[in-house]
Amino acid sequence: MDCLPGVGGFRPRVQNNRPVYPHVVSTTWEVERQLEDLTMALKKYSGSCHCGGVRFEADIDLSKGTTKCNCSICTKARAWFALVEPEHYRPIAGADTQAEYQWTPPGHPGANLHYHFCRKCGIRAVGQGEHGPKGGPFYFVAIASLDDVNEDELAAAPINYVDGKHDHYDRPPKDTHLM
Repeated sequence: MDCLPGVGGFRPRVQNNRPVYPHVVSTTWEVERQLEDLTMALKKYSGSCHCGGVRFEADIDLSKGTTKCNCSICTKARAWFALVEPEHYRPIAGADTQAEYQWTPPGHPGANLHYHFCRKCGIRAVGQGEHGPKGGPFYFVAIASLDDVNEDELAAAPINYVDGKHDHYDRPPKDTHLM
């Protein structure tokens, strides 16, 4: 038996300064550690538009990749972005200085994406969507708007190419060299 007799029953064996309960599948500490492992790759980044009027923080895992799309608006903007879940995006300043652009792609019932840009400098630092990869709301953060990203981290981040031009967001287009 791994438990030692103690007052009022058994007391746990101690290993690495933590109690070990062999009859318990997961202890609170183990669950916390597993949750930490899931979020360890998330890193807090600060971002802004060119003039600094729009500022935000976002927790992003660059090792999971960034995205480039070939739809008409992404092509014109040369967009390169990271997808961020709502709970990992925090606006800091500039909500009142942003304008919004919505575009409804041909054949779609309405706009899915809301592009926010600074009224003063015109930079589109962040936007939000209603139906993301996990089916719910999401933010897309322009990689160029991240103020404190390490160049080596960025160079190591995989790029996911999506064929938005043909509504194939689950696969890359045939040609990515201009993206």
